[in-house]
Amino acid sequence: MEPIAVVTLQHALKLLPSDDSSSHAASIRQYLQQHRHELAEAADWQHWPASRQAVLCLQLCCRQAGLNPGKLDGWWGPQSAFATEQLAAVQQQGKPPSTWRDSFSTPANPNLWPLDRDPELRAFYGEPGTQLVKVTLPYPLRLSWDVSTTVLSTQCHQKVATSLQKVLEQVLLYYGFDAVQQLRLDLYGGGFNLRAKRGGSSLSTHSWGIAFDFDPTHNQLKWDSSKASFARPEYDYWWQCWEDEGWVSLGRSRNFDWMHVQAARL
Repeated sequence: MEPIAVVTLQHALKLLPSDDSSSHAASIRQYLQQHRHELAEAADWQHWPASRQAVLCLQLCCRQAGLNPGKLDGWWGPQSAFATEQLAAVQQQGKPPSTWRDSFSTPANPNLWPLDRDPELRAFYGEPGTQLVKVTLPYPLRLSWDVSTTVLSTQCHQKVATSLQKVLEQVLLYYGFDAVQQLRLDLYGGGFNLRAKRGGSSLSTHSWGIAFDFDPTHNQLKWDSSKASFARPEYDYWWQCWEDEGWVSLGRSRNFDWMHVQAARL
């Protein structure tokens, strides 16, 4: 977990930062045990390591505060990070932070991707979670939350499969695998995920398997171009490859969520 997450969890459980880690771990287990009736989706949590129990506890605290951390699974990811930032703001200010959006532009649309609105998405892609296919990746991706694990394939909607492969093949051809790793273009933050948008109630484009996140640690949701790695010039060709196929970068178009790219128009 990130430092803000540790502090937020301490505040939520009223733990003292000066207490040792074993005391914190015991308090976390006690809290989870007290609220075990809310952990049906994580029934075996007692067998998890302390670090994963801590994430689970923070996810539970977020959900109890009316925030959406995603699935209660003990794994740290963008959804958990977003909910944690909101919980920290509630603790400090009494309310979640307001969201912002910048002006935007969109690239060409050779594949006729639909608008990012539920009726248009359903009309073009069908029901969320359907028509998914397995795509073999042109280079292995490391899971951003566990860089020791690599994947050689991913799921996506069948209508975007060819385009996705083309984009990543062009990226590999231009940068070469060594530079792909150095630029962290192989850090995979997630693809298909049937869930609501972070901080919202409508379905995310991830629910159709038409959106992907890369290197979320260095391109966090609320970061603008002054902080996000993907805003730097060395990533221009990375974005050109996506935009030539009509994919939309929220970073390039709206200057937030630079990790995210989708086959849907804004």
